[in-house]
Amino acid sequence: MPTFKLAMHPASEGDALMLTWGDAKLHYALVDLGRTGDYKALKPLLGNIGAFELFTISHIDADHIEGAVPLFKEEVLPFKARNVWFNARYQLNAANKRMTERVDLGAIQAEKVTAGIVKSKWPWNAQFASSIVSLDSPEARAPLTFDGDLRLTLLSPSDRKLAELLPVWDAELKKANLRTADPDEVEASLAEGREQLSALNVAFLAAQKFQIDTTKPNGSSITFIAEFDGKRVLMGADSHPDIIEASLCRLGASETNKYRLDCLKVSHHGSKANTSPALLKIIDCTRFAFSTDGSRHHHPDAETIARILANDPGRKKTLIFNFRQNSTSQWDDDELKKKWNYECLFPEAGKTGIEFDI
Repeated sequence: MPTFKLAMHPASEGDALMLTWGDAKLHYALVDLGRTGDYKALKPLLGNIGAFELFTISHIDADHIEGAVPLFKEEVLPFKARNVWFNARYQLNAANKRMTERVDLGAIQAEKVTAGIVKSKWPWNAQFASSIVSLDSPEARAPLTFDGDLRLTLLSPSDRKLAELLPVWDAELKKANLRTADPDEVEASLAEGREQLSALNVAFLAAQKFQIDTTKPNGSSITFIAEFDGKRVLMGADSHPDIIEASLCRLGASETNKYRLDCLKVSHHGSKANTSPALLKIIDCTRFAFSTDGSRHHHPDAETIARILANDPGRKKTLIFNFRQNSTSQWDDDELKKKWNYECLFPEAGKTGIEFDI
């Protein structure tokens, strides 16, 4: 019987995700590596698997890329990657050159992950002749295929989203050449959000004005739909909702022709600025996965979950969390679940991280 699973491994407030697919033989894809400690905890499993069809580093946020730094410091890499997707400064600059209207450039700065990929000799962005993982690369016009019959449809980023990161590249990379903080939530907003959480008034939270994430690193996220055996999961990284909406519309999605998904791995750990009401209206999905321990920004935001619940009150929905923490366990409420027609999936008692069938 075919297998298609998503594992959300413990990754602090970030992502360390693994897709597993296949029939007689299983294949694997790795998306991000969380922070340093997360990689070290995950290393034995990575070594046991041994080979990945694809290793994607979605963007430069520390909670997605930091774990790749100690990986590439290893004298012997614990696994092999047959394909690597990562847009480094070279790709940002190339995307900028490819555009008619260019952005002003920042200073050149090398980064440890780029050097590590080069040293590993793993095929880097090899499916793209320009080496740019972008919607504007010709190869992105059709799904890309991987061994074991997995198909990936790229949804983000575009050349412009990549080029817009250039002016802030150096400012966003710290001592380890990583973005160490996410500015999408100011302290005042966090305090306001925590106040609202106490009541969990779903209708009120869902009605709050949507304000879109505009941070450049998040906009550069590599985001795709993975499809196997007729099932689809949208791997949202930290993407901006406008580019995902536009990409889905190009695939034929609309409010009257919703795009079917078997699971949405929710963008930016459930930040209220990354899953818009407009996006929810053009997808047909009842399973939503959140990867975060809630430690830095108290994600997932209650507004995001409220919008998901209020958008489709008639059907049973499933919220999947890789940590039981304050911002997730508050939704494990029988009265709320009955009223808003949903269930919650959490890791087994005493454990973190979760794997489930797509």
